[in-house]
Amino acid sequence: MPQNCPSSNWQEVVENGEQELFEGFAREFEVRQQKNALNTGCPVRRGFHTKLHTGVVAEFHVLPNLPKEARFGVFSESQIFPAIVRFSNGEPIPHKDTYPEPRGIAIKLLGVHGRKLLQGQEDAVTQDFLATSHSVTSTVRNIRQFMAFIRAADNRVKLPFALAREIGLAESMRILTALVKTVLFSKVHSMVTEQYSSTAPIKLGPFAIKFTIQPSEGTKPTESRFLASNFLRDELADRLRNGDVKLDFLVQFFIDESRTPIEDTSVAWKPEHSSFVKVAHVLIPQCDLDTPESLTLSETVDKLSFSPWHSIEEHRPLGNVMRARKIVYLASSALRGHSPEPTDLPR
Repeated sequence: MPQNCPSSNWQEVVENGEQELFEGFAREFEVRQQKNALNTGCPVRRGFHTKLHTGVVAEFHVLPNLPKEARFGVFSESQIFPAIVRFSNGEPIPHKDTYPEPRGIAIKLLGVHGRKLLQGQEDAVTQDFLATSHSVTSTVRNIRQFMAFIRAADNRVKLPFALAREIGLAESMRILTALVKTVLFSKVHSMVTEQYSSTAPIKLGPFAIKFTIQPSEGTKPTESRFLASNFLRDELADRLRNGDVKLDFLVQFFIDESRTPIEDTSVAWKPEHSSFVKVAHVLIPQCDLDTPESLTLSETVDKLSFSPWHSIEEHRPLGNVMRARKIVYLASSALRGHSPEPTDLPR
């Protein structure tokens, strides 16, 4: 077998007591959501990615002639899925867009048949793909470190000391150094020109992959503009008034546990180890985000629940971070009262 050939010999390592651990994390997030609602005087909102830039309808184009190892699930044949796309900032409380934080994209495909993984939603016809740029998840090794960071971040001044007490000085410094480079000093000019990653793997049939969403070739860079409170939405609105937006959807395959680990999200899957394979593109048609219809659409999209576990088995999420998300996202969405999974595009 070639050195960097996709391998199906991946495996998950499930710890004893994970269910109870993740249920405890879910309760922590519920308390945080309720606390944030009380402090801001707003209804209970998402645990993360609260600030919506916009919600739009789109098309998810699966490309023809994919390599055989990619032809599973929604990528089994060339086709076009109607889709809903949500652009967001990553923090649990909305900030000005100049605030350094992760940015996110959530894509919900419609018309995806097959039994879904979430209990009570087995007959849903949706498949979600969630990705972030510059995320905490890509710096921590596992969900325990993620939760340690979230707790420590309650007090930004004391964060380094609190995190070191939880996970040790060396690991604390490694995470904080990475976050300074990728989040604090990041210069985000447009939601369209960002590169988004799943950060944790999912299945692609018998294989394991991570996926990346990035601007398609020919996407124009952002012109200089005043960094207003909502400049990312304004920039996106300008783009969509002037034409379509196109994003590429690429995957990287699991090669081996040392270079492309399943459970450790801090290890980047480097392209020299696992090359990017373009399998689809997302087309957002030209539109005006400021019409009453578009504003109503955004409100409708914001009430939906997005989860990597809105999924068929061929794209089942993998690793401890993803296993925790299944429980935490369900509890978080239920607490804020999300809309049911759609069966057709919002009108």
